[in-house]
Amino acid sequence: MSYFGTDGVRGIANKILTSSLAYRIGRFIGQYPLGKYNKIIIGRDTRLSGDMLLAALISGITSSGGSVCDLGITTTPSISYLVENNDFDYGIMISASHNPYFDNGIKLFSKNGEKLDHEIELLIEEYIDSHRDYLPLADNNLIGRVYRNDYFQEEYLDYLKSRINLDISSFNVCFDLANGSSSVVAKKLFNDKLHLKGTYINYEYNGININDKCGSTHPEKLMKKIKNEHFDFGFAFDGDADRVMMVSGNGELIDGDALMYIIAKNLKKHNKLNDNKIVITVMSNLGLKKSLKEAGIDYMEVSVGDKNVQKALKDYHLSFGGEQSGHLIFNSDLNTGDGLLSAVHIMEVLKDENKTIDELLKDYKVYPQYLENVGVSNKEALMKNDGLLSFIKEKEDSLHGDGRILVRPSGTEQLIRVMVEAKDIDTCKDIVKDVANYIKDIAY
Repeated sequence: MSYFGTDGVRGIANKILTSSLAYRIGRFIGQYPLGKYNKIIIGRDTRLSGDMLLAALISGITSSGGSVCDLGITTTPSISYLVENNDFDYGIMISASHNPYFDNGIKLFSKNGEKLDHEIELLIEEYIDSHRDYLPLADNNLIGRVYRNDYFQEEYLDYLKSRINLDISSFNVCFDLANGSSSVVAKKLFNDKLHLKGTYINYEYNGININDKCGSTHPEKLMKKIKNEHFDFGFAFDGDADRVMMVSGNGELIDGDALMYIIAKNLKKHNKLNDNKIVITVMSNLGLKKSLKEAGIDYMEVSVGDKNVQKALKDYHLSFGGEQSGHLIFNSDLNTGDGLLSAVHIMEVLKDENKTIDELLKDYKVYPQYLENVGVSNKEALMKNDGLLSFIKEKEDSLHGDGRILVRPSGTEQLIRVMVEAKDIDTCKDIVKDVANYIKDIAY
């Protein structure tokens, strides 16, 4: 696909993701299928280019006869929840998630709150590439309208509050809001509705500081603050708050794999783990797989992307799954990952078990992991290269089952990601270097 990756359309704002591209997306989704005048809810994160892309999307949608509810700055999962529960035809989130501010993205949700079907994405791409704008334009009183509804955000936060059954107000927690979407909602949820003693960092957004040395991809400030001050633990969200990382009371980072382990064990304990199985991706650590098996829990492995996790959960009627990056999906709650909801559920597990996160992870094993991204000109062709495939197999055989090699193309960039897990980090780095050099040799 030319425009859509694993999570919508994404690229450098005004270079790759232009207002004309956003306009075309709006034109199509405003009237699909068959010239229907759709109701669409739109949110955005705090990026500077969000207003520009919002204006272009609104122009496209309303000129097709669709109406727009502009939710303002909000989280991606709030759009997923609200589109499903308020009779919208589609939802749109303007965000590039954990990427720097100069990138942006357009994520599309169907009326059931799920990421848009691949078939519709293909139709949108066909329309974007057409030289002629063949879609009908609305006229007279059929031109679409734009409105605001400030109650919707409150409805979403009330729903998150309703998903917790235990009192977690005794926890003293520090939250890193990544200067992003959670900056406008986190305090309302944790302090005002759940009565936590919450302390917040990185919430003074200015359009260009989203994810800048902060949030789930750069949790160092949060780790340092927790080490230097007294907190029970902390959470770091990404730019659109659909993923979360945790920091223990002693300042150690707890990633999505570790969080999946403790959540899965707690769900199993309460007989809430359907088919005794969770969904993970190929990026999950080998240690997670072995720890789950030792705990008597099975897993299903899918390709990278929360969209793939959600599809497996739905298709196989499973309860829970996620990604190492912190996308955690509670299938009975929402159709997508939600960092705020995940933090609430994690605190509920801690309260239920009456243990610290370190105590809950004492039996959890982690294999050292090393990743390098290799820039290439044609990732698809390289991934079919017989010599490369044979070289990867040869290197993996040398690990004798105590590690693995994962080589995959990026879903959004011309990169090949080389990841190795082994018993020690030096072995990981050596093999990654060998594979990366092989790719560079055959790529140029």
